[in-house]
Amino acid sequence: MTEVRAYRQKEAMPQDVVQKLHKSDEETAELTLRDIKCPYCGFIVDRVFSDVTGHKLIYCRKCKEEYPINLGYFRRLKKHWRYTGYQPQKRLNR
Repeated sequence: MTEVRAYRQKEAMPQDVVQKLHKSDEETAELTLRDIKCPYCGFIVDRVFSDVTGHKLIYCRKCKEEYPINLGYFRRLKKHWRYTGYQPQKRLNR
């Protein structure tokens, strides 16, 4: 059997579901995606939006480990430089 089967939805989606999908798409337009990597092997196991918090059960397809993670611990923070009040003067060679 060499036929390629294509999945087709049997019924049309209800209008309220379509509206929820469009609304969700508009809400995520300003958000960025971040990768969640396996802490054991570094393989990308999931991609989440920047506003996601809480715990999630993750399964790594590479090392076959399943474990819960806190998404707050796997967030990348931008480095903010602290102002110390001291700004060294540039010396001019004359």
